[in-house]
Amino acid sequence: MILLAQFIVITLIAFISPQVFPSVKVRGIGAAATVAIIFGILNLLIGWLLTAGISLVSLPLTCLTLGLFQLLVPAVVNAVLLKITDAVLDSFEIQGWLPAFGMGFLFALGGWLLARLFA
Repeated sequence: MILLAQFIVITLIAFISPQVFPSVKVRGIGAAATVAIIFGILNLLIGWLLTAGISLVSLPLTCLTLGLFQLLVPAVVNAVLLKITDAVLDSFEIQGWLPAFGMGFLFALGGWLLARLFA
């Protein structure tokens, strides 16, 4: 059930993102669903590795901010995964890292809300 809810939320965020970020292009709801599938596969395969690597590299900054920087790690990982998804798909395009980070933040926020809803 949670997997289907995550798919729907990621698809909706990907579909609505061009209205929020003009430099994001998604060619229809089918492309948004494809983005959700590819993003989910990438997150499963390399998301954990990126999370561990970024957490390890940013450990001094995390200590300096008393753990607050750790709140940004999921958004950064999602941004990297979105840029990889952009490279894989022709029907999805992100121009620049700022909209990728913003979209990654929305993905992280959606995941957090779903975790709270299904907990």
